[in-house]
Amino acid sequence: MMTNRESHRLDAYRKTLLDYYEEEVMGEAYFNALAGHFDGKGERDKLRLLARVERRAAEVVQPLLRQHELNARDEPVLKSLGEAEVAAHQDYGWHELMTYMVARFPGYVNDFEALERLAPENDIPTLKLLTLHEVAAIEFAKMEVAGDADSTAPLHRYMEQCTRWLDSLSVDGYGEREARTDSLKGDCA
Repeated sequence: MMTNRESHRLDAYRKTLLDYYEEEVMGEAYFNALAGHFDGKGERDKLRLLARVERRAAEVVQPLLRQHELNARDEPVLKSLGEAEVAAHQDYGWHELMTYMVARFPGYVNDFEALERLAPENDIPTLKLLTLHEVAAIEFAKMEVAGDADSTAPLHRYMEQCTRWLDSLSVDGYGEREARTDSLKGDCA
């Protein structure tokens, strides 16, 4: 039987998991909308890649939402909220935006790591992959600030890791999706 403390911890975990999933959906809308505020095709393409990374992070977490019987708000609502966040950064230049990401995004990594500490043990491999999307975004932004022509490599690596992760999901005898984590431990550790 679960103690009162364990129950509160699980409730806090579930609430935060749902919030973070929704923020990933909002993040996709944010980066897609922000792309419209940049003139350079390269910059727009990179923001759209960041949007795809946000979407992929949300897709990785979706099985946990089902497992914990959590229901997100409707996607159009979340997209609208994400697009509204663009106002805070729509006048940023590219270097200013990348510098902002380098400074702000490590806080998100800390938030995701705190979620991992709340999580049931079986959820941790999935959550580590969620955390890695922020690590990849930070690495990308640092490389952009440094003028590295291969700055999108961390984002592409993350997308490849997610593809392998999602491909590793199998349907068990009860119709639930269960991750085979043994082959991905190196990717998510």
